[in-house]
Amino acid sequence: MLKVAILYNLFERLQKGEERDIVAEGAIVEEIGAVEKAVRSLGHQCIVMAVREEIFPVIHWLKEYQPDVVFNLCESVYGNSCWEMNVPALLDLFRIPYTGSSPLTLGLCQDKGKVKDILQSQGILTPRYKVFERAMGPVKGNIFPIIVKPLHEDGSLGITRESVVFDDETLSKQIQYVIEQYQQPALVEEFIEGRELNVGLMETNGEVGVLPVSEIDYSEFPEEVPKICGYEAKWVIESPEYQKSKPICPAPLEWVMKKRIEHIAVKVFKLFGCRDYSRVDIRIDRDGKIYVLEVNPNPDISPQSGMARALGVQGITYTEFVGNLLERALLRK
Repeated sequence: MLKVAILYNLFERLQKGEERDIVAEGAIVEEIGAVEKAVRSLGHQCIVMAVREEIFPVIHWLKEYQPDVVFNLCESVYGNSCWEMNVPALLDLFRIPYTGSSPLTLGLCQDKGKVKDILQSQGILTPRYKVFERAMGPVKGNIFPIIVKPLHEDGSLGITRESVVFDDETLSKQIQYVIEQYQQPALVEEFIEGRELNVGLMETNGEVGVLPVSEIDYSEFPEEVPKICGYEAKWVIESPEYQKSKPICPAPLEWVMKKRIEHIAVKVFKLFGCRDYSRVDIRIDRDGKIYVLEVNPNPDISPQSGMARALGVQGITYTEFVGNLLERALLRK
């Protein structure tokens, strides 16, 4: 029987962003409950610990409890997503094995611009982009549509229907909004019209396996609403975006396209040094070109998530998934 500690971040007050962003943080409660239930059903001890406003109680608690393994569900520290990497770094210093990717991978993938630089360097298609660190006047000479995102956020924070822009003036306003509201640079990216896919990956017995690919079906979206999985589509249950964006798993893909997507996803997983599990977000344009949008080495694994849906289609139970992650973490001890 193992002593398993589940670490997560408790978001108690907003440091930046919109008041409603707290809704996304509420989803972690469901995720924690599911993981804890799975750990206990495997016959292990389990304690849940939140990283709050101070890290010192966590350090003291880790020294006292001395877990055999930590299930790491931290996606930020003190509301700062860029500090997500510091939790596994702390665990490395304590020599406590933990699930998921290393601090280097988590920190690197938190910077969407650097991710795209690395993808381009390896010949992997990603939408053209530019990073703006400060608000400017009108940005001229653009090819629209364009999407504007916070450079460092997860969970579609800061991404709404207003994020897709069609003229210079609106582009400048959206850049200013992201910089001022989310206190970080704005990623200005070519908007790829086409199909959107989520590719979950999981390591088993030293091999990287691709889970059934999921597609987000936007066919019921009103004409005036951009076909994106923004904040409303992901978290606001009563919104039309949430109700009309439908997941399809497995995605209806031709065999050749499916193999191309799987090959790219595995290549991206290895390129960024992902560990145990991750998700790669992809778009296919109207010419059949495959673009990697983002790499998420610490994706949502709540029972309602796309990751859990893909596991179910693959025939892997949630408990088996959690057990595999714990086993892989222990191998690194």
